[in-house]
Amino acid sequence: MIALDGNSFGMPAQPSVAEALEALPQVAPGTRFGPDIDAVHEGMFGPGASREEREAALWAWLNDAEPCSFGRFVERIESGANAVKRGSIDLCWIGEEDLARGHEHLAAKVWTARAAWKRRAIAGECSAFLIVFTHPRLAYARPGRRLGELCLALAGIYLSECAPVEYDTVYAEALPLRRANGGTALFKAGTRMLFTGAHGGPHHERRMPGGVAISVNSPGHYAASLAERGQEPRPGAAAVPYRVGVLVPGVYGQAGGGVSASRGLRLGCLTPREFTVSDPEHGWASGLPIGDDAMLTNPWEPVGSR
Repeated sequence: MIALDGNSFGMPAQPSVAEALEALPQVAPGTRFGPDIDAVHEGMFGPGASREEREAALWAWLNDAEPCSFGRFVERIESGANAVKRGSIDLCWIGEEDLARGHEHLAAKVWTARAAWKRRAIAGECSAFLIVFTHPRLAYARPGRRLGELCLALAGIYLSECAPVEYDTVYAEALPLRRANGGTALFKAGTRMLFTGAHGGPHHERRMPGGVAISVNSPGHYAASLAERGQEPRPGAAAVPYRVGVLVPGVYGQAGGGVSASRGLRLGCLTPREFTVSDPEHGWASGLPIGDDAMLTNPWEPVGSR
């Protein structure tokens, strides 16, 4: 486990990330992922590219592509909103050097960024988080068992309280928000693994450049933060759908036929309605009241798709 100060304790031995990367089967030379991703790869993996240049290339792609339902959700709620402004998403960048340093370093870096994101979320400053694991061997990995196993391991580094992470399962993150009345509530946030090799496959909507990434976002937290700031949403915004999906679909490892288990929620998060704990929208559209000592916890249980 990793404490919020980045120190590790009681952590079980993990396979070498470097060895797992080296063992990843690669796509055939000359494989293309579409003009948009191919152009980003030229900038990200070109000789001498700095981290700043690589991040800029990714942000430019995110602004154009909106690879998650949260970006489209935001765009339809806020008139004229740019769904992927740099201040609206916290980014944790895991580069080749980080991956080479192994599991313990990765866990400390991810958990430190996760805690920082939640502290921003408490003030309503941010409702989305993107953890990018970038490496040429990840970007050009062929979908299959080895890539699936590595994706599960990386997801377990992020959601260590739920490890080991399993295929075809919905894992919800918990995001805190301080209310104007002084109370605090936890909102569910969706988690989805994105990867370059999704291009042209059954999960094409999960494609992104650079390798793999975990996309985390909370529509209920976002809508509530707007209300706390006194901002009015666009008319009819309460009916805007948000897609809840599994974190790592089985198709990553060529297992079980790739059940998506995604479903649409039409969140009533912008209307004055109370939800019971048994309601499937509880936590997504209305927050769970908590004490200050629970602001960095995650009480939501995983939900299997079968």
